[in-house]
Amino acid sequence: MLSFFVMSTPTSHDIDLITQTSRDYIEAWYSADAERMRRCLHPDLVKRTLLYDPEKETWLLRRPSNAEMMVEFTGKGGGSDTPEVERTYEIIIQDVFRHIACVKVISRYLMDYLHLVKLNERWFIVNVLWELREGEIGPE
Repeated sequence: MLSFFVMSTPTSHDIDLITQTSRDYIEAWYSADAERMRRCLHPDLVKRTLLYDPEKETWLLRRPSNAEMMVEFTGKGGGSDTPEVERTYEIIIQDVFRHIACVKVISRYLMDYLHLVKLNERWFIVNVLWELREGEIGPE
């Protein structure tokens, strides 16, 4: 089998837009800004979370959320109950290949992995997989 690695160097403009889309996601959540959340999500978003079920003593994927659910959750308060001093986050762009990107957003309570897509010169979040950083932690 023949394989080769294809490199794709993102432009600084794309890096800025990916960072801004990721920032919109976490800052909209913290500020309960539903419209800002809507702007950064693709309408076909799928967001999943992993949780530990102590009754079954197993890890499960929750039923996925979609873009409209995320906009609604955000508008109803999102993470706005998080004290200002705890509204910290770090955005790490892990990989970019032409029109797709993978980003890690580490916030006070959450670890989010975002998949983004570039459509017509705009970047949108299409997939999110997240887990609580503290709390629902089961056996390792």
